[in-house]
Amino acid sequence: MIRATPQLHWLALLLTVGTLAACGDPVVVSPGAEETVVRAYLYAGEPVTDIQLTKTVPISTVDSAAAVAAPPINDARVALVRGGVRYPLTRAPGDSGYYQYLGRDLVIREGDTFTLEASVGTGTLTARTVVPVRPSGARVATATLTIPRIFFGGSPGGMRPDLSAAQTVVRWTRTPGALYFVTLENTELAPVAIDFGLPERLRGRRRLVFPPTAADSLPINALGLPFLGRYRVNVWRVNEEYAALYNTLNQDSRDLNEPFTNITGGLGVFTAFAADTTSVTVVRQP
Repeated sequence: MIRATPQLHWLALLLTVGTLAACGDPVVVSPGAEETVVRAYLYAGEPVTDIQLTKTVPISTVDSAAAVAAPPINDARVALVRGGVRYPLTRAPGDSGYYQYLGRDLVIREGDTFTLEASVGTGTLTARTVVPVRPSGARVATATLTIPRIFFGGSPGGMRPDLSAAQTVVRWTRTPGALYFVTLENTELAPVAIDFGLPERLRGRRRLVFPPTAADSLPINALGLPFLGRYRVNVWRVNEEYAALYNTLNQDSRDLNEPFTNITGGLGVFTAFAADTTSVTVVRQP
């Protein structure tokens, strides 16, 4: 049973926060209420493309939060501000509610403080975040992962295949109290697809995102990857806003608090990440 309070109903938007999923789920609120929902992520060293604004959905119009798509807001005036300099964002193509910065004079750096400003109709919203310091020591135990030929139609040879060469571990230097998440992105121009019964949601995806962790390592299995070839492995340090959000979504059901939001005048999260990088290559057994 969903309670009719806006702060809890935007939880539907962020149930997949552990995988940094796209903002496709609606935020359900009580009848007559309408809020602006922000999902805005900055990545150190990368272009600004992951800022999305959507509307909430009245609870009376849907039976569940997954019944309809979150209505995008495509006519907002959105800008980032750093050190008194304003960087107006441009609406991305299509009906998605995404905004991006097209200039080349904005580089997201560790330690930068950003303010997000948005005008939606007659309302305004603001939020603030600081780009964290990247983690250090990102490395993999084995840089080349080999998939046995049996998975490509080869002869089993009467023996159980050795899967140890298809597995590795990515490690990094952990800071107590910090959260991290790992992304794997295939960098081949024309990657060769592999499919060993992968879930539909993973097939054909060049970029995979793993849930946040407070640990200092993550196992990687080539049998769970969609392509052969080289993968860029990014270990991202999570900013305090995202950590607070993740913690409220993983609390004990007997002691629930409202999901974290750092948006003034709306709901959602504006946060930033920084990464250390290594790589791994997936090949088939000769």
